[in-house]
Amino acid sequence: MTTAKHRLDIDGVLCISLQERSDRRALIQQEFAGFDHEIEFVKVRRDEQNPVRGCYLSHQRCAALALERGWQRVLILEDDATFLPPTPRQIQRLNRFLRVRRPEICYLGGMLGRMWRIPWPGVVRARLKGTQAYILSSRGCRRLLGHEWYGKAIDGHYCRHFRAYATYPMISMQQPESAASSDIMAYRLERRAATRCKDEDYWATNYARQASNLRKHWARTLLMRF
Repeated sequence: MTTAKHRLDIDGVLCISLQERSDRRALIQQEFAGFDHEIEFVKVRRDEQNPVRGCYLSHQRCAALALERGWQRVLILEDDATFLPPTPRQIQRLNRFLRVRRPEICYLGGMLGRMWRIPWPGVVRARLKGTQAYILSSRGCRRLLGHEWYGKAIDGHYCRHFRAYATYPMISMQQPESAASSDIMAYRLERRAATRCKDEDYWATNYARQASNLRKHWARTLLMRF
């Protein structure tokens, strides 16, 4: 019996990938097989001087492509994204949220910062790090393109300037460093801007902490920060 594939209420999927990383393109195709969407790869050249800048500009390139095509919502992926199987109900709730609330940005997963509940099942307000899988609206695309790179990473930019949401529980994480090494992580470790390798244990702990993170930030729900 064939399992039905999940379909998000988006107009297209763009995946950022370094030109030489065919290994990671193969991995993401396997990871995304449970979704009824074709991945279009946006192949970019490595920024040898500053991979963080290169990443930011690559996400801007995806936003520009989405606007050029008249898309209302685009799923932007990085080629080290992994996916957990969502339930049909979770996808239905997420899609309805996208249509009704029209958020500028909605994460499918990420590294936990803060999460708090809102009066919408299956979706939370969130401040996350990591941009391996998120949905950007046309308004969000325009806002991103309105900010030239200013020395900050793309995920930090979203935390500072965007009202972000996330599906709960998250359905996307990242490949551990042992499976798909990251140029940005190597760059940050070299400059001591990152202190821990994102291995299997890291992502397992990150996923397990979602419920406690919501409890920790209950006051934000009471203050109606939706």
